[in-house]
Amino acid sequence: MIDHVVEQTEVPLWFPDPVPLGWEPAGLAVAGDARSRIRATATAFRGPAPLGGQGEWLIIAEEPGVGLGAAYAGTPETTSPTADGDSPPAKIHAHAHPTSLWAVPDSSPDRSAYVGEAGGVWLWLVSFPADAGYAVLENLSLIDVRSREYTPPTMGEASERLRPTSR
Repeated sequence: MIDHVVEQTEVPLWFPDPVPLGWEPAGLAVAGDARSRIRATATAFRGPAPLGGQGEWLIIAEEPGVGLGAAYAGTPETTSPTADGDSPPAKIHAHAHPTSLWAVPDSSPDRSAYVGEAGGVWLWLVSFPADAGYAVLENLSLIDVRSREYTPPTMGEASERLRPTSR
């Protein structure tokens, strides 16, 4: 499935590089259709949450206006909540480029959500439970699997389908 997505998508397919200790791929989702192209990708990873228990991250890349990231974040907003002069609360590296992420203020209370821009499209990082989002403060680095510089880990048997929550 990953090879098909890499061949058909025009948006990044983000994976953590390196995948944090104890974390593993858990799922993959796309938005688009066979007649056009893949306009959004979402990768899921599962592992130990920083404050105990299990956590899950969703890393979403999407063209503006698609709404996949907003659906997973549980918000009606489909664009960045940034305002002129506001400093981003989180910074990561996306394909070796410093990338600012802003907290999504009206996301569902059971998750944390950050959004920014990388690779010319929206980058969303949504975590369950909300405290699993603290990982963005720990030098998170993402790589676009389309670059062919990276061999992604395989999806484990714990994979499950990703379904956005209804708004």
